[in-house]
Amino acid sequence: MPEQSQPGRVVIIGGGFGGLFAARALRGGPFAVTLVDRSPQHVFQPLLYQCATGILSEGQITAPLRRLLRTHRNLRCVAAEAVDVDPAARTVTCIRPGGERFAVPYDHLIVAAGVRQSYFGHDEFAQYAPGMKSVSDALTVRRRVFGAFEIAETASDPAERRKWLTFALVGGGPTGVELAGQIRELATKTLRDEYRQANPEDARVLLFDGGKAPLAMFGDELSGKAARELRNLGVELHMGTIVTNVDGDGLTARDHDGNETRYDAKTVLWTAGVEAPPFAAALARATGAEQDRAGRIVVRDDLSIPGHPEISVIGDMMSLRKLPGVAEVAMQSGLYAGFKVRRELTGEQSTRPVARAVGATLDPAGGATAFRYRDLGSAAYISRGRAVVSAGPLRLSGFPGWVVWLFVHITFLTGYRNRVGALLTWWVAFTRDVRRERAYTTREVGHYRDVYRPSADEGTSTAAEPQQPPRQRAGSDAPSPSQPTTLSRGRNGMREEDACPPTRS
Repeated sequence: MPEQSQPGRVVIIGGGFGGLFAARALRGGPFAVTLVDRSPQHVFQPLLYQCATGILSEGQITAPLRRLLRTHRNLRCVAAEAVDVDPAARTVTCIRPGGERFAVPYDHLIVAAGVRQSYFGHDEFAQYAPGMKSVSDALTVRRRVFGAFEIAETASDPAERRKWLTFALVGGGPTGVELAGQIRELATKTLRDEYRQANPEDARVLLFDGGKAPLAMFGDELSGKAARELRNLGVELHMGTIVTNVDGDGLTARDHDGNETRYDAKTVLWTAGVEAPPFAAALARATGAEQDRAGRIVVRDDLSIPGHPEISVIGDMMSLRKLPGVAEVAMQSGLYAGFKVRRELTGEQSTRPVARAVGATLDPAGGATAFRYRDLGSAAYISRGRAVVSAGPLRLSGFPGWVVWLFVHITFLTGYRNRVGALLTWWVAFTRDVRRERAYTTREVGHYRDVYRPSADEGTSTAAEPQQPPRQRAGSDAPSPSQPTTLSRGRNGMREEDACPPTRS
């Protein structure tokens, strides 16, 4: 790939909230900006659970980065995965679809690579318990949830039917709470009249968390209200428990007294914990940067890596003053990093008010020197007409919280079409108990973890490290050995599943 010759080269890794807002801050400058993302789609992650439970389509929570940034004439999008960095040469090594490596030069590097699901050292759980960090994960969860009801309908053994109608969620944060509430609402409202043998209203939803209450970060008052709302919905709370094992038939959890209990559930979903992606480790090795327990990069107050002022780490991948991994932190840090780089390259004084807006303190010359996050609050959806909102001294729950939740998500949803589409879809879903986005397939849709990468039998490896067995992920297509399947041999001897939804997609 040809190198950019224009001075003032800025490379942004990642097209999430942090990368998108950094790119917007760099619009129209006399420098070249390259945005690198493995899949150049901006995903509104806070609504992934609604895609998974049939309310919104994947198209309503995603937007092509090229379309969003089409008026940024100084910016180009590159579909590739960043795997390494050379601070001395100031280049980022990337792998394009198909496996070819190339280097992207930079004068300033903004890393917004986000995080991925963490299984706390038990990556073997991933094949049975998909997470919720990408569109692929959401579609996998959709297949698992709706597929469970379908299989329960044809199960002749009542015990087997109960297993398929039991859903276990690991993690009592916003994603776990929202997903638990949606599954119960799906079972008791949308699906209750659609089945003849299975009774969807019998569906059990179990929520496990090591803390004393769900949504603990919202404070005791709102956490307690959320717990009551969940119980009223029929969600069974198992607080103070740690999941020690997951397989195709359920999970084992240990309480604070050390007692272990087995729970039979054919659908286990993982919403607990995140960790930095492999690029964070590569960046730390190359720069000597410190990493926290989750692998995130420890940065200075101006979001740069010590000893490398030209490299900024923002959003979920940065570790700074215990800031939470939420969209608002990514947005503000992205704007801050973008305007900081812009001023360093152009000396523009007009960035002063914007720097104030994103929480920067200023030196006498007008340059931004420190990032200070302004907490605009948090919101979590529980069920229709029920949400909790925490914003400064404001604490809302129930219907008022739900109204604020609607306003906040419509405001921050990317793209006019997505905002209008989501609003209309919510109107139908909330007034008529209709979820139209329920399409899924029980057939195998791919054989590779990355469909563009050459297969192993072609003798090609594109990994940054020596070739090794791949980490099992919920996004894989291998069916669980615990589930009955009807298999046929397709081309090249690969298997195609014809009867039962696999545990991974």
